[in-house]
Amino acid sequence: MHRLCLLLTLTLFAAPAVAAPEWRQSREVEVLLSNLDIEPETIRLRAGEPVRFRFINNSTISHSFSSGDFFRKAEFRTRDADAVRDGSIQIGPGDEREVLMVPAPGRYSAHCSNLFHRIMGMRATILVE
Repeated sequence: MHRLCLLLTLTLFAAPAVAAPEWRQSREVEVLLSNLDIEPETIRLRAGEPVRFRFINNSTISHSFSSGDFFRKAEFRTRDADAVRDGSIQIGPGDEREVLMVPAPGRYSAHCSNLFHRIMGMRATILVE
């Protein structure tokens, strides 16, 4: 029994640790928010690959980038987790926001949370394969 406990203990310590994402090597993806438009319309990412999102609002009014499932399933850099509240990030007029994350596989829809903006076409698709 003593040998079994020793073997189990050694096995636990010998198990490979899950590596933290290498944030400095993250692929950068720019998302441009302008009046009634999100560019690119389709965002293609690789599952498990760190991404540095740069949200740029080049309009004179505030916009958001909302995608509840996408943000909820992603792993964030510790200091960026609070930036995405309730599945949405707010970007003020003329501002930029940066968020580092590791996306989960799936197909997600994104939009501005303003209903009028969304109806007028301020939407995008996120494909994570």
